[in-house]
Amino acid sequence: MKEQGYQYTTDLLVIGCGFSGMWAAMRARDFLGDVLVVDKGPRDWGGLGGLSGGDMIVKQPDMKLDDLLDDLVYYYDGLADQKLLGQILTQSYDRFMDFENLGHKFVRNDKGELCFIPQRALDYMRYYYYHPYGMGGIEKARLLKQECEKRGVRRLGRTVITDVITDGERVTGAVGFHSQSGVPVFIKARAVLLATNTGGWKPSYHQNTPASEGVSIAWNAGCAMRNFEFWKVWNVPVDFAWEGQTGLLPKGARFLNAKGEDFMKKYSPKFGAKADPHYNTRGMVHEVRAGNGPIRFDCSQMKPEDVETMRPRAGWMGLNDKKLRELGIDFFGQELEWMPQVRHTYGGIVADLDGSTAIKGLYAAGLARNPDPGVYMGGWATCITATTGYSTGEAAAQFVQGHDAVAFDEAYAASRLEAFTGYLGRDGIAPKDVISDMREVMSAPDIALMKTGKGLSRGLDRVEEIRAEVLPHLGARDPHELAKLFEATSTVLLTELCLNAALMRKESRAGHYREDYPERDNEHWLKWIEQKQVDGKREVHTVPVPLNDYPIKPYRYYMDNFSWPTPPKAV
Repeated sequence: MKEQGYQYTTDLLVIGCGFSGMWAAMRARDFLGDVLVVDKGPRDWGGLGGLSGGDMIVKQPDMKLDDLLDDLVYYYDGLADQKLLGQILTQSYDRFMDFENLGHKFVRNDKGELCFIPQRALDYMRYYYYHPYGMGGIEKARLLKQECEKRGVRRLGRTVITDVITDGERVTGAVGFHSQSGVPVFIKARAVLLATNTGGWKPSYHQNTPASEGVSIAWNAGCAMRNFEFWKVWNVPVDFAWEGQTGLLPKGARFLNAKGEDFMKKYSPKFGAKADPHYNTRGMVHEVRAGNGPIRFDCSQMKPEDVETMRPRAGWMGLNDKKLRELGIDFFGQELEWMPQVRHTYGGIVADLDGSTAIKGLYAAGLARNPDPGVYMGGWATCITATTGYSTGEAAAQFVQGHDAVAFDEAYAASRLEAFTGYLGRDGIAPKDVISDMREVMSAPDIALMKTGKGLSRGLDRVEEIRAEVLPHLGARDPHELAKLFEATSTVLLTELCLNAALMRKESRAGHYREDYPERDNEHWLKWIEQKQVDGKREVHTVPVPLNDYPIKPYRYYMDNFSWPTPPKAV
């Protein structure tokens, strides 16, 4: 077995066992005799969704689609794929009811009405939540795993997929290795669905896990990639992790400067701090520049009943709160220092409405796609993963039903895998050091949030230095470290894609802020930036937003609700 590797054959291979992967597998199993889900983590860990609050944005039956789309076009400063967003919203209620039918009950008041929290001061976007707080994601993951088991979905853990294999035109399967034994894994499949989440820089908190392998797999397969100039910068406590500010801020929590001022009100009298963290962290930067740091988070103006609703009672957040209070730290009872932190990319795979990519038989679902230009709402990820997972699983299954199997070239697959397994047992630079280098690049003040051409160019120079002088000298002492090596090389690719796209977009919009180009430029930049690998070289092009095909024409812009100080001259 060790000489030949593990061999699997399936109708549909789903890579990633998070929310989108499980939804895809469940739906595909309605049509196919065999569906196999693989994950680099434990077989049934449930992905990052299991660590979330489990909240969900939903278009309820009494809502008009155009009202919600109008909110999103406004929030995204016009850079919205309205067809994809409309499909996600349209399907959201069915998935919401599926969750409830599986046993996940969203909170209702004494009248039986669903309870919700408005998002980002928008008119219609709101999320519905689960109680006790801290258990929503865990419960959703448990129910989805239970349903996968019931439907006969095969799941395989501790398996790192390194490459999707094609015959030059169509997907034939995938190759990887077992992260504990190092044994090669060959999977023959009539279609492959990537549900690998997004890619990031492993800073802390539960963002320690998305490490860009899906980006690498899709890039090397020949997929086009979009929206990599957008990445997530979050607000976090300096000393510990906390989930829930998207619910806390609408309920009265505030960011205060060292003078005790609710400083976001001067940058946006209309919204204050009820906006996306990219706006709040920009405000943080300006306050610190003015000598008004450090920044603190304050819950003193929240109503007691809202504190009770938002205080975590179970799950990792419940344990978190318990341990903090044992140390004399009451999150809701004292002001605590917070800081910005770069997290992960918003970029992803270009795919059609059904999730199909440019590679025949290769599909993408959930956050492996690119629905957002860098701004976030609570509950939106659950909505995206449930809807696109379900619809893409169905589309992939229909593809399998309409196409005969094609030959899987195991020798070619083995040669692709050897690019990684050759590092096994070799002394060299530790992969974690490369990830640390990329995190350091992306955390620079003039790259993470207040981007400048000078900073982005400097970051690219550092990436090229790492690629040329460090990557050839990596080593992996054991299979676990070999998995980390794949994460490290993938993170270098991710960082390069992000910096290139951000340097190209010479304007500010949504989650992208260029301090040297602080204004929005619709004439030149109401378009997406796409990147693709062709013959080993990166090709870049832009795609205008097809407003003639969309119901909502941009007429207002969320970013216009904020006014920032004039950027310093030397940027």
